Amino acid sequence: MEAGDGAVSVLDYEAFAAKHLPDLGHDVKDFQVYTWRLTNWMKLEKRITSPEFDCGGHKWRILLFPFGNSSDPSRVVVSAYLDYAGPKESSEGRHACARFALVISNIHDPTIFTVSQSDHRFTAEECDWGFTCFCDQCTLFNIQEGHFRPTIEENSADITVYVRVLKDPAPVLWPEEERLFLTARVITDDTFARHQGFDLATFGEKKWPQSDPSTFRVPKQETYGAFKSRVAARFELPDNKVRLWALTNRANKTVRPDTPIPENDPSLTVEAIRDMANPMRKGDLCLYFDVITGPSRRYPPPGHIMVFLKHFDTSKQTLLGVGKVFASRNSKVQDLHLIIVERMKWTPDVLLRLYEEIKPGMIELMKPESTFAENEIGDGDVICFQVEQEEKEFRDLEIQGLYSNPVHFYGFLQNRVMIFFRPKLKEPDNDHPEFSLVLSKKHKYDTMAQRAGEYLRHDPIKLRFTTTHVASAVPKGVLKQSLDQSIADFTDSSHVNPTTTVILYEKLDVNIA
Repeated sequence: MEAGDGAVSVLDYEAFAAKHLPDLGHDVKDFQVYTWRLTNWMKLEKRITSPEFDCGGHKWRILLFPFGNSSDPSRVVVSAYLDYAGPKESSEGRHACARFALVISNIHDPTIFTVSQSDHRFTAEECDWGFTCFCDQCTLFNIQEGHFRPTIEENSADITVYVRVLKDPAPVLWPEEERLFLTARVITDDTFARHQGFDLATFGEKKWPQSDPSTFRVPKQETYGAFKSRVAARFELPDNKVRLWALTNRANKTVRPDTPIPENDPSLTVEAIRDMANPMRKGDLCLYFDVITGPSRRYPPPGHIMVFLKHFDTSKQTLLGVGKVFASRNSKVQDLHLIIVERMKWTPDVLLRLYEEIKPGMIELMKPESTFAENEIGDGDVICFQVEQEEKEFRDLEIQGLYSNPVHFYGFLQNRVMIFFRPKLKEPDNDHPEFSLVLSKKHKYDTMAQRAGEYLRHDPIKLRFTTTHVASAVPKGVLKQSLDQSIADFTDSSHVNPTTTVILYEKLDVNIA
């Protein structure tokens, strides 16, 4: 899902296709984009199809299961497919090879969307292809981080399909692609600036929305030099102003830029880089896109390490990236002070606290007078800072139920869940809206009731909540008010994605018993 600065609109066909359906060099017979608007989403039939459209001399349509076509009872998903319409009425052996991207987007803001891509050789026997688990339904109905509105808003959404029909010289075009190509995902400083969580971005973490890196489908034997030129061109920068770092999975379960990719070996291939970064020799190649702002003759500077900075803002309750610095291994942690205040445009007298993001569950306050070497800080490590405040200010934050330091906020990130609230006895309207809240599994019942009451502008002790079955969102049981009960006690931790937790509410005129 994508939104915010630098997001590509679904309606910008050329730019969107370049990013989400890149041309792999195949002969293209035809390229078409078709959009289908759906309203009253919650009242749609279980299985629906769009009107037909033409591409490459073939008839196509979108096949959608708004409430899922999955046999997995633990997830409430949307299933979406591209359907090769009417192949059985065509001549024997008729087929169509296509690369396609299916997109669900906001009707008011086409830069807010969820997209998935695939390719297939469509025949009468295999006439539809796509994604049984395109997206969790609640993710589409909820406002995600960095967004200002949900993907499905006012019970409406646009379903768009980008279709590139290919000239297919051989039926084995696709086993070949898997063998010859890999996917490279490139994160930038902008990705880092929008990311709120551990590391620089989210890859493969099923508990929360993914970061949206730029994606490239790359021949495995393509040289690094050729690939780097392609990446630099995507960002409209010259080759000599770009350096790529491979992201590696560390033993402590973090994913960090480990080393810049060497540029003195013209025979180095993309596959070799992936295999060095991932000893299992499978999966995607994840990279950090480093823009060189100074002289590039000796980069990175000898004896220096690349450290990433995050700012914990107590007033906004956010933890976001603010770029990187190169620091001498023997310099002191306190030397970051001047760099940070200049970058944040603060006065030099602002005092800071610095923390090292070691791994999930381990965030430690750093000693300003110690060196980076003494702290074993290396390339790709993350240091978080916050403005120093009086103890009274910290206590006031905690009294309000807010987090006063990054240690506690990281704990919240590790335990956060998104709960989707829906009126129990009536259709959603202005007085009884659907909405979502990001809470911690450690929060108590009263915290959830208070936050829901604030959103609904209703006395929290006059709200009654009912849990639901994960697979169907059907009412399960009324929640009883309890001082000891935590959110973890009534959310299902066994299913894959906690954003599917749905709670039904009722506005009462009397206090709950």
